[in-house]
Amino acid sequence: MAISHALEFIRNFETDAQLRQLCNSSKSKEELLELLSDKGFPFTVFEFEDAVNVLLTSCQTYEQAGYVKNIKDWFSLFR
Repeated sequence: MAISHALEFIRNFETDAQLRQLCNSSKSKEELLELLSDKGFPFTVFEFEDAVNVLLTSCQTYEQAGYVKNIKDWFSLFR
């Protein structure tokens, strides 16, 4: 299920500096999604949004929710 790939990406984004660097080199959302698919994280924009919602409902602290929201905001910067 692709939502699981989006969840895995979000969890890995924090700890994998190389993945963050590769993602930040993308010029568009399409390029980013293609790169992530090549790295084993195939998902759509809608599946990413669903994954964010799943994570937000399971957050137990404001810090955890803030981290998830920061990734969502970062992702939305790509056009």
